[in-house]
Amino acid sequence: MKIQAILDSLKLPLPRERAKSVRDIDYDRLVGMGYDTILFDYDNTLATWRSQFDMRNREIIESLLERGLKVAVVTNAPYERVKHMKEFFSNRVKLYHSMKKPSTRELMRVLKELESKPEKAVIIGDLFLTDIIAGNRMGMYTIMVKPAISKEAAFYQKMGGFVTIAAYTVFFYTIGWFFRIIELINPHLFVDDISDVDFEQLKEAGYELVILDFDNTLEPWGSDELSRERELLIRRIQLVGLKIVIISNGRRLRLRNIEAFVPGVEIISEARKPLPRKARKYLNRKGIKPYHSVVIGDQLFTDILMGNLLGAFTIKVNPISEKEFYWTRMMRKIEKLFLRFIKRKTALEEIRR
Repeated sequence: MKIQAILDSLKLPLPRERAKSVRDIDYDRLVGMGYDTILFDYDNTLATWRSQFDMRNREIIESLLERGLKVAVVTNAPYERVKHMKEFFSNRVKLYHSMKKPSTRELMRVLKELESKPEKAVIIGDLFLTDIIAGNRMGMYTIMVKPAISKEAAFYQKMGGFVTIAAYTVFFYTIGWFFRIIELINPHLFVDDISDVDFEQLKEAGYELVILDFDNTLEPWGSDELSRERELLIRRIQLVGLKIVIISNGRRLRLRNIEAFVPGVEIISEARKPLPRKARKYLNRKGIKPYHSVVIGDQLFTDILMGNLLGAFTIKVNPISEKEFYWTRMMRKIEKLFLRFIKRKTALEEIRR
């Protein structure tokens, strides 16, 4: 337990996402993921340090408000630094000052006043030692932006921004990279077999597409046909209203006959997972957002990693058989090591759409 507590503490400064500025964040994706509250830091996030609000960010905030999102500024600075924002947004944007981040006490009060939950909130800031740690401690979605430094800024301001970026870079490439890997191979859900997935609930949660692995997910490794049981399962998924595509690293020659068993199901072979290129190309062609898709597979370092890189909902199943490609058998040993650091989630309540 002590080791786990240490590991949990070490990954607190690691943001879920990074962006160049608040204007470069995909807010459509955040809304699609179910977030309804956006908390912005002020200094070096919405404005350069000790400066007036950057008017380039006004359009972003207005668009969030128009969509019905709750928007607030949460800063460690005094009220005088942010009070001028009332001229632009009146009381539509709540202003909270002297937050004492990374302490979470004041942030809890903010969420209570906004009638929001941490799991539905996003916090955006430039400091991983304050904004990101506070957000992660509370279970919010954390986004770190580069410090907003103007060309006209004083030398010490530019140095402050450089030190912040340098410190985070050192952290990431010494400790953070390990936790980043764990995050990317961590499925949203564990089930024993694909037949245990509640596809009706996935449909109700707003998902449109199921991306299936083939070898040791649908059928034993090396199979070149689809069993009657799996054929019926795929048809049941289709009847629920979900689209299906099979994306496999297997060769086209072996998998090409399977399409005849399941009309309406496309098979993409030689996908080179975990690279998400072919999956992303398919989603773009079908006009489906990644966060409206589900990836189901038996391997952390191919299926789950690809799904998380896409931004999909990922489900890990147990491999059907022990017969596998020699490289896969070797990767299973590495999987067992990383599984020690992954918290297994087995309830569909993890779905937040």
